[in-house]
Amino acid sequence: MTRQVTRSRSMLVFRSAALLATAAWPLMGRTLAQDGETGATDEKAMAILQGMSDYLAKEPTVSFRARTFFDVVQQSGIKVKMAREVEVILERPNRLYADTLDDAGIASSIWYDGSKLTVWSRSANEFMTLEFTGDTDQLLDELIDKYELQIPLADLLYSDVAEALGENIISSEYVGLRTVDGVQCHHLSFESDGADWQIWVEADSTPVACRFVIDYVTEESQPQFMAQLDAWSLGAELEEFRFTVVMPEGVKQVEFGTAENGQVQQ
Repeated sequence: MTRQVTRSRSMLVFRSAALLATAAWPLMGRTLAQDGETGATDEKAMAILQGMSDYLAKEPTVSFRARTFFDVVQQSGIKVKMAREVEVILERPNRLYADTLDDAGIASSIWYDGSKLTVWSRSANEFMTLEFTGDTDQLLDELIDKYELQIPLADLLYSDVAEALGENIISSEYVGLRTVDGVQCHHLSFESDGADWQIWVEADSTPVACRFVIDYVTEESQPQFMAQLDAWSLGAELEEFRFTVVMPEGVKQVEFGTAENGQVQQ
């Protein structure tokens, strides 16, 4: 089967200086469709994905932490694995905060208050702003469609996560129950245009994601992105300061999308 690389809102990974990329990892138990055929859709896998989506959508506030691992492809073609710590706080319909720190010391903070997005690259001492009015779904689409930028783990921030993740699914499979950091999870695998991906969803009354892997099988270097997620909090009252932009004096403002290390990153 020949797959086309499509540019959808889901799983579009923004690349940093060396272009952050994601990689190919064979999916357990997956049977690929033959040329010209449509892959099989596993109703159980789709139902669990939708259940997670519905569970997240009903809460006015969502926050989590993640440790992400991704391959940066050097000019030589060598893949270097990098790691990033991520904190994300969402208040529906239109407030967002994210903070990132990677193992090379590149750090950034992101605020959105419903009318302005501010991205501060702490390591580069630069910040950039984007005037935009809308809810967070509209902001995420705007960043992808016009700037090819993405808030960290943006697929999990949409009001309909199942739609965002499932936009171009070719096939799906329920792999089985697996344990992630001591938590029993439903392991789901999906094949889509441009990427394969897997997600591990808690198998209890709090169906949140514990692990998320994106495999870009159509890219020549086949890099990989993986996130381990924890510290989920849903429905909690959030402190106002979380959404207040705080930067020291002397930070240089640059045109949006051009900050040296302050890109909105996966």
